[in-house]
Amino acid sequence: MKKLIYLILILFLFFYCGPKQEKVEKFIEDGVEVVINHIEPYKIKGESGNLHLESAFSIDTEKEEMLDIGLVGIETFDVDSEENIYLMQWETSENYIFKFDSEGNFLASFCRRGQGPGEIEYGGTLLINPQGEIIAKDVSKRKFILYDRDGNFLREINLKKNYDPIPLENRKYFVFWGEDTPEFRKQYVGICSSEFEDVRHLDAFQYPNALNVRTPVNRDRMIYGVSKDRIYIGNSKRGYEIQVYDLEGNLLQNIRKEYEAVNVSEESKKAYFSFFPEGDPWRDKFYFTEHWPPFRYLFTDDEGHLFVLTHEEGINPGEFMYDIFTSEGIFIGRTSLWNNKKLYPTIIFPVRAKKNRLYCLREKESGYKELVVYKMKWE
Repeated sequence: MKKLIYLILILFLFFYCGPKQEKVEKFIEDGVEVVINHIEPYKIKGESGNLHLESAFSIDTEKEEMLDIGLVGIETFDVDSEENIYLMQWETSENYIFKFDSEGNFLASFCRRGQGPGEIEYGGTLLINPQGEIIAKDVSKRKFILYDRDGNFLREINLKKNYDPIPLENRKYFVFWGEDTPEFRKQYVGICSSEFEDVRHLDAFQYPNALNVRTPVNRDRMIYGVSKDRIYIGNSKRGYEIQVYDLEGNLLQNIRKEYEAVNVSEESKKAYFSFFPEGDPWRDKFYFTEHWPPFRYLFTDDEGHLFVLTHEEGINPGEFMYDIFTSEGIFIGRTSLWNNKKLYPTIIFPVRAKKNRLYCLREKESGYKELVVYKMKWE
C-alpha cells in the first residue's frame, strides 16, 4: 500500500511540478490560421529548439586534389536520397557538376560546357527532383537539362520564360522569375504543371531598378523554399511573416514573429562600398537606410523544421542567427551559422538539411569556398 502511495505521489510531482508547456497564440484571419511568435521561443513538450552541429567533413576547393579534378569553385549544390553530394561551379572549360559520396569522396563529373545536347554555356541552378534526377540550368537560357545520378544525359525541357524551378513532390514546379522596367525590378513566384503550363501566381515583389533609380542596399527581400508538402514564402514588405501554402498553392497558414530591428553598422556600409573602385559612378546608385529587413533566407529539414536567417550576429565571427520553427509554425529556438559571403552579408550561400545532416556552403577567410557537412543533434 505504501509503495502505491509513493508511486501516486511521484506521478503527481511529475505532471504538476515539471516544466509547463506554453500556450501558443493562434487565431483565424480571413479563413487562414495565424501563428503569433514572440521574441523568446515557446517551450513545447516533445520539441527541442537546441540544435548542436558536429562537423563531419568538408569539401574544400582550396585543396590541391580539388584543382586536380577541375573543381575550382562552388556556387550551389544539392544532396540526393542516398546522401550523394552534387556541386556546381559557374565557370569552367570542361564540366560544371561534380559528384561526391556521403563521406566526401569524389566520384565523377559531368554537364559539359558547350551548346550541344546535355551541355550548358554557363552554370546556374542545380537541384534534384523527387525522382532522383539531376536538374542543371544555365542562368541565361530558357531551358534546363536533366541527368540521371550517374551523370548520363536524359532530356531537355524548354521554358516559356526564364523560370528558376524547384521541383515539388506532386511533379509540379514552384517557379521564380523576374521582369524589369525602367523604374523597377519585379519578382514573381508561383506554381506550374510538369510541362510548365498554367502558372498560378502566389506572390509578387518589386524594388527600384538601380540602372535608373537610386536603390537601398538593405532593401526589402522575398525569400522562399519548399519541403515535402509545403511551400514557404516570406515578403519583408509584410514584416516578419512567412506564408505557408500546400503544393497546389492554397494558403494554409501565416507564421508571424515579433523581432527587434537590426541597425546597419558603419562597418557594414564601409565593407559594401569598398567593392567599388574609387570614382566608380555605380557607387552613387546605392545607399543604406537605418535598419536591415527582418530576414534574408530560409531552408527546411526532413522533419518539417523551418530555419529563417536573420541579420542578428551569431555566436562566432562571420555567423548570423537562424530562427527555428516547428512544422506547425511555432518558434522554438535559434542556431548560429556562417553561410554568407565574407564582408558582404547580403550574398547568401545555400544550406540543405537532410537525414540529420546539415550541408552549409561558405566562403573561407582565404576567399576559397568549402561545403561543410555537419551532424545535426537536437539536445
